[in-house]
Amino acid sequence: MDMIRLDLEKARISADSGIVTKALEIREELKQDKEAYTGWVNWPFTMPAEWMPEMDRVAADIRSKCGKLIVIGIGGSYLGSAAIIEALGGSKPGCPELLFAGNNMSGYYHADFKRIIEENDVCLCVVSKSGGTMESRLAFSILKDWMYEKYGKEETAKRIVAVTDPKKGVLREECDREGYVTFEIPGNIGGRYSAFTPGIMFPLAVAGVDLKAFVKGAADICSDEAFWKDGLRYAASRFALLEAGKKIEVFEYYDPSLRLIGEWCKQLFGESEGKEGKGLFPASLTFSTDLHSMGQYLQQGPQIFFETILNVVKRDRDVKVPESAGPELAGRSLNDINAMAVKGVMAAHEKADIPMIRIDMEEMNEYALGQLLYFLMMTSAVTGKLMGIDPFNQPGVEDYKQEIRNLLGQ
Repeated sequence: MDMIRLDLEKARISADSGIVTKALEIREELKQDKEAYTGWVNWPFTMPAEWMPEMDRVAADIRSKCGKLIVIGIGGSYLGSAAIIEALGGSKPGCPELLFAGNNMSGYYHADFKRIIEENDVCLCVVSKSGGTMESRLAFSILKDWMYEKYGKEETAKRIVAVTDPKKGVLREECDREGYVTFEIPGNIGGRYSAFTPGIMFPLAVAGVDLKAFVKGAADICSDEAFWKDGLRYAASRFALLEAGKKIEVFEYYDPSLRLIGEWCKQLFGESEGKEGKGLFPASLTFSTDLHSMGQYLQQGPQIFFETILNVVKRDRDVKVPESAGPELAGRSLNDINAMAVKGVMAAHEKADIPMIRIDMEEMNEYALGQLLYFLMMTSAVTGKLMGIDPFNQPGVEDYKQEIRNLLGQ
């Protein structure tokens, strides 16, 4: 099947062969899995064989119990599954709807879940390595209490699936005590690189997503050495653009179903690269919507950015424009018009000397998403290494958490 395609013709910079060679060397080093949190690199091949059938079995049980599955997690513990399910257009027919909690601390947002639990058959999936992350801990406690009110403690326990550390942490202790079904968060894979682990894949299994195709997409691109000889030019070009003074990478997409893919990119690249005074700032825009707000800035604002266009070539649904739209538009495919918008905007931005990189996916399905997410994870890791930083830690995140704990302690 087709790999994603990379178009660097309008990048306005050509990474020298030395940088590309270094990028290829970094990928080879990552494949050795000798560094902390690099277990994801070979994961499409090293994933325990029993995990997939076990996830399918538990997912079938959860589907029989509920019409809505509330997934509790933040960052990499929820963005992957939320982004994938949105890109695919929601749960498959007959499967529970996925809802997401614990990704903020807004009482206004979480209050709605009380009505949802009262009016629907609901199950919970909590994703947290330790169980101590504040947003997830708060949401799990609140939603669990509302579940107790409706189902009682014993039945609630049968409606909870936890993805957590296999041996330690407050959530693991609760799982062992209450008898929740659990899946393991691999110790050598960090949250933002966890797209192919149970924290992301189990909720997708409940929603009816084809996990085998998703993992196969990752496995195929992981093992295609010919692809990476060209594919890592993206990482090399990002590094070269940063060195040339570009500080912001704007991820753009012309299909609103990719909105959360953009959010996933922001977390992946921002948390991986933003340290030691280095890194590209990741932003995301939905076109053509955001052209009516940010289009002016992109065209004539300070040129401190470059654009990465995530482009889906074919979609499985379309609308024909009626006669009432006028002769210029009547009878056309809306998707074809959208494709013209991609070309038109790129032509305008090329005249403004804006660097642009386009990543094409032939279709939007589980296989293509597996390829895309793996490709972007590798790109993030390699670019971080080119910058000379550790792309797998996040020491700055602890600072704000400690300040919040200090205020709560007062």
